[in-house]
Amino acid sequence: MNSASPQILIGSTDADYYLLLVHILESEGYQVILGSGVEEIVHFAGEYDVGAILLDCRSGEDWAPAACAKLKQEPRTFGITTVGLIGPGAESRFIGLLKAGIDENFVRPIAPSKLLSFLRDRIILPHASGPMASDGHIIAYAGMELDTNRHSVRHFGINVHLGPIEFRLLQFLMENREQACSRAQLIEAGWPERRFVDAKTVNVHIGRLRKALSLAGGPDLIRTVRSSGYMLDGSSQERSQHEPVRPGEETDD
Repeated sequence: MNSASPQILIGSTDADYYLLLVHILESEGYQVILGSGVEEIVHFAGEYDVGAILLDCRSGEDWAPAACAKLKQEPRTFGITTVGLIGPGAESRFIGLLKAGIDENFVRPIAPSKLLSFLRDRIILPHASGPMASDGHIIAYAGMELDTNRHSVRHFGINVHLGPIEFRLLQFLMENREQACSRAQLIEAGWPERRFVDAKTVNVHIGRLRKALSLAGGPDLIRTVRSSGYMLDGSSQERSQHEPVRPGEETDD
C-alpha cells in the first residue's frame, strides 16, 4: 500500500456498511483496510501504518469492545485512535467500549462530514519523502528521540507508537523539558482547536503517554507538578525504580 496516504482500518461484518464507509473515506484520499474479526483487526493494526480504526458496533454482535480492549493492550496499537460506530439497537455496548479504552463513540447514522472532520483532527498525515522529510528534525532528551518531520518517537532505541495528541503533548514537554507545564499550556499544545477539552482530559492523555513510553522500559520521566501540571524530568533516571503515581495524583488541579 502507498504509505503516503493515511490508512483507516474498518472492523465490520456488514459488507454494505463497509462499502459505504469506503466510498466516504476514499473520496477524502484515505486508504481503507477491512478487518472482520478481533484477531484480524489487531493483526492488521500492528502490520500496517494505520491512522485510525473504526469499529462497527452492531446489534447482536459483542466483538467490538473485545477488539478495542486488545488494541489498547498491545504496544504496537495502543496509541492508534479507535472509534466506535454504534448502530441502532447496540447502545448497550457504549459502556463496554468506554471501559475498553475507546477514544470516541458516534451513534449511527453519522453525517459523513462529522466523521471526516474528526479524522482530520486526530490523524497526523504522513509527510512525503524528500530532502526535508529525510533530514527530519530530532529533539533528543533522556533516552528519547522525537522526529517532528516523520512524527516518530524512539525511547532507548525502541519505536513508540503514539496517537497524534500524545505526540503533540510529548513534543511540548520535550521542548520545555525540566520546566513545569500547566494544563492550560498542554491543552493549547495538544488540542489546537481546543474544543471540549478540560484538565481531566489532559490527565487521561498524559496517563496514556506514560503507559506508551513505559513499554520501552526505563524510568517514568513525566512528573506530576501538584496544583499546576506536568514536567519532563530526566533526573528521575537516577532513581533505581519508577516513582509510583499515587491514586488520585493525576487528577489534582
